[in-house]
Amino acid sequence: MSIPLQHSVDTLLNTALELFMELASDNLPEHEIALFNQAYNDRGLLAEAEPGDDWDADVGFEVTDADYAEIWIGLENSEQEVEHLFARMLIARAVDEKFCHIEWLPD
Repeated sequence: MSIPLQHSVDTLLNTALELFMELASDNLPEHEIALFNQAYNDRGLLAEAEPGDDWDADVGFEVTDADYAEIWIGLENSEQEVEHLFARMLIARAVDEKFCHIEWLPD
């Protein structure tokens, strides 16, 4: 049994940001897009996190850290803590699997 080829973390982050930029105008209110455009260059957050336990119910299958990455796109404060999330994304790590699920403005 061969192990599927997986994307690097950098590739996952770049893919997440590209998808966010492509889809944000259809999924975020104008004031959120304005906030992103105004603040992201100075306080932007683009990070991988361990997939939350709530993804299983959202996507209808078991989500494991080995197979999926959770990516956060948001803003951080001066202490480098998450201040605001624009999107939380679940992306397949495997190169041959095209899967992404986005939660816009997660709590």
